[in-house]
Amino acid sequence: MRDQVHVAILWHMHQPWYLLPEGREAVLPWTRLRAAKDYYDMAEHLRRTGFPCTVNFTPSLTEQLRLLAAGEATDPYTPDGPERAQRELREGLIPLPLPRRGLPVPTSFSSAEEFWAWFHLAWTAQTVLEEDRRVPPLWAAAPPPAALAELRALQGELVRAVLPLYRGLGRSGQVELSTTPFYHPILPLLLDSAVAKRARPGDEIPPFSAPEDGRAHAAQALEHHASLFGEKPVGMWPAEAAVSPEALALLAELGLLWVATDGEILARTLGRAPTPAELYRPWRFRAGSPEIFVFFRDPLLSNLVSFEYGRWPGEKAVEDLVLRVQRGTAGWNERVPPLVLIALDGENAWDHYERNGRPFLLTLYRALAEHFLPITLGEYLRRYGLDGRAGDLTTLWSGSWIDADFRTWIGEPLQNQAWGALAAVREAIRAHPDPLVQGNARRHAYVAEGSDWFWWRSSRHRTPLAPHFARIFRAHLAWAWRALGREPPRELETL
Repeated sequence: MRDQVHVAILWHMHQPWYLLPEGREAVLPWTRLRAAKDYYDMAEHLRRTGFPCTVNFTPSLTEQLRLLAAGEATDPYTPDGPERAQRELREGLIPLPLPRRGLPVPTSFSSAEEFWAWFHLAWTAQTVLEEDRRVPPLWAAAPPPAALAELRALQGELVRAVLPLYRGLGRSGQVELSTTPFYHPILPLLLDSAVAKRARPGDEIPPFSAPEDGRAHAAQALEHHASLFGEKPVGMWPAEAAVSPEALALLAELGLLWVATDGEILARTLGRAPTPAELYRPWRFRAGSPEIFVFFRDPLLSNLVSFEYGRWPGEKAVEDLVLRVQRGTAGWNERVPPLVLIALDGENAWDHYERNGRPFLLTLYRALAEHFLPITLGEYLRRYGLDGRAGDLTTLWSGSWIDADFRTWIGEPLQNQAWGALAAVREAIRAHPDPLVQGNARRHAYVAEGSDWFWWRSSRHRTPLAPHFARIFRAHLAWAWRALGREPPRELETL
């Protein structure tokens, strides 16, 4: 079995663009916090185990990481920030992920300094909590006065270390680094929002079409990735695994070798549930020339890691996953070995795992290497997929990894209002006679095209952060209008 079954893990690392247009202050601190706790940990687990996998970075995240590391970006959620920020944190706007971390959990805080010390500890990588000798004295029941300053300095070290760690993993060949369209837009919707009616013909879909923006997001992602990591990626995880024939044709034109999406997209394309021989292989998509390869993740295995295994004892969870892979690939007799793809977000799940997922991930990497052949997606193609042995697709279902449709981002009244506001500014940009002015305005329209602003307008997603996301969306649309020399529409203020 080990000589036959290949397993690929793809971790998707994403944060939306939190910075306001008028400066370098982020509205929310998620990039900094996830870098110090999760992106650092994930890199360390890979570095220490030598486990081969694919790590996908959204450029909106990596550019903010670069700015943070250079001291060119900040956010208000710091000890020297406004009082409002500390009040929001104490009210639970951003949780302190302390339970199950091996740390004592304080029931109250005697001072602002103590609160901030615990906040920084909570958002510190598990690897550092357990191995850095500087840390244990800082989590005493009453942290010493120097604890906060030391923890802030430590967090800065971790943030600055993230990009160099992944750059090194990529250059070593152990990790394949891939990318996503720049500001994480739903690419098929940018090309033409009517694509949403293919899956949901009865939905009310506002008109929007900016194929030039879709191309710009993808092309700029490739250029940014090359500048940051030293070479252009050959693969892409489209935002929210959202695909369509038109989107794949565009990505193929830009020279990408592969994309990855959800197994339910394959099921809808075939009109039935795929067999293991169909799911566990790459497919060659041709809509003319050039071609591009498509990998489909196993939805069940991926969602077990995302949403279920955090409630299990770590070793039992790994045993269950290994057994499911063995059962799913039993009796394989195809010409090429199976490739089981497990793809999911690489940061959010670990808040719900014991010790930030460290025991689970280290056990998982060891078990997969023992029972199967771990591999990156690009390497699998180089070994088995480029000589005609992949399946062929001439069409593809249009949808995402959520219900194989686009309802999470378009079709509800609040979402449609936002799409209408975006369409209005895009038409105004097109109509302006000065290409330089157009370019200045377009940069802010690109930010507003990110998927997150529409995600949080869905009735299915509720968060106390919604006003903050709406503020970012409105600010960039307003800036685009002003770049055109026009005042923003009044209705934008209440959008």
